[in-house]
Amino acid sequence: MKNRTAAQPQRLLDNLPLLVKKLGFDYYAFTFISPDQQTYTTNYPASWLEHYNRCGYAARDPIPALCQTSSLPLLWAAETFDSAEDIWIAAQAYDLHHGWVQPIHSQQTRSSLSVLRPHTSVSREEFYAKAEQVMLLGAQLHQAAAYFSPFTHITSPEHRLD
Repeated sequence: MKNRTAAQPQRLLDNLPLLVKKLGFDYYAFTFISPDQQTYTTNYPASWLEHYNRCGYAARDPIPALCQTSSLPLLWAAETFDSAEDIWIAAQAYDLHHGWVQPIHSQQTRSSLSVLRPHTSVSREEFYAKAEQVMLLGAQLHQAAAYFSPFTHITSPEHRLD
């Protein structure tokens, strides 16, 4: 049976904003890392991305390190940023308040899908209700990136997670 998601990576990317919105989130970031490539796509505010790069947050951001060592969902919360409180505070100023990160690991590749919104924290009930959908979406993106890479139009070396 043909995997339609992997066969249509551009369609999946085109629909990503709508899929994330249907889950109740405004922002997303997807990163894929393999031994020979890194792919990144996001709709985070451009001003946040500029600030993140200008301040050199990539070197201290705890999210990538946590995603390397676990496949468990990671809530976007102040405790997650204990070692880099300034990043947490700055993210809040750019409306990146509530959500979670879903790491995905396979043989020699890893990726993560972050879904965030400015208002309304993620309740336990919402998390349990939507976790499967976020994991599935992340897995579909991961598979599409693994089989049909690189998506050169979304590659961004400024956002390296290794």
